[in-house]
Amino acid sequence: MDIQYKEPVAVLLTLGKPSLSDEWDKHNEFGISEEHVPDLLRMIADEKLNWDNSESDAIWAPVHAWRIIGNLRAAETVQPLLARLGLYENDDWAHEEIPKVLAMIGEPALRPIAQYLANEEHNIYDRAAVAEGLVYMAEQHPELKQDCITRIERQLAHYAENDPALNGFLVGNLLDFKAAEAMPVIQQAYQENCVDESICGDVEDVEIRFGLREKRSSPQPRFGINKYFLPKTSKIGRNDPCPCGSGKKYKKCCLDE
Repeated sequence: MDIQYKEPVAVLLTLGKPSLSDEWDKHNEFGISEEHVPDLLRMIADEKLNWDNSESDAIWAPVHAWRIIGNLRAAETVQPLLARLGLYENDDWAHEEIPKVLAMIGEPALRPIAQYLANEEHNIYDRAAVAEGLVYMAEQHPELKQDCITRIERQLAHYAENDPALNGFLVGNLLDFKAAEAMPVIQQAYQENCVDESICGDVEDVEIRFGLREKRSSPQPRFGINKYFLPKTSKIGRNDPCPCGSGKKYKKCCLDE
């Protein structure tokens, strides 16, 4: 049986595909407030909406719903949002935007994000997405910046248990923070060959980006061609290393071309 929605939340079923530059504060326009959070959460998890006809405007309602939740900064939505993140494989909108929504919520999302990041049961790209959410959180809430850095550094300290790709993304987060104080654990992770160098380069590249050295003392590493030319049936995720070998995430490199 289809889930029924009442106004003003029902209007989200008619808005269609949002643009990345759309304002997120549509709750002001439509009169959606904290009392409507339960309906917004039902919409985000609504299986029919997430698997509806691709031509339907209604399939975009969950995106509008979580954007509004971000503006409402509803702390009770943190766990449902984390659960939604990994619900559908290859959901690029969720991976791109739910971390931003959690960042807008701020401090109530900090510990749950850290717990999610540490949980090996989650896909490494879901974990990398929430780690990036900590970078967004520090931008939204500067008073939480050091705590966000600490959470990422603590996870990188488990480099031996982490997937090398996850370690690469965590190094990238610390570079975004310009957290040169984390260099000892970064160096240890590289020394133990626990970092995927296709994401941020090797340790010398990282040291240069932190301003700890001026130039390389060894040749620039080259990556095997087979690592980047994937079978035609393979799908490159937005957070995967770009197949061009740039060392950037796919979404920040060739995906934009």
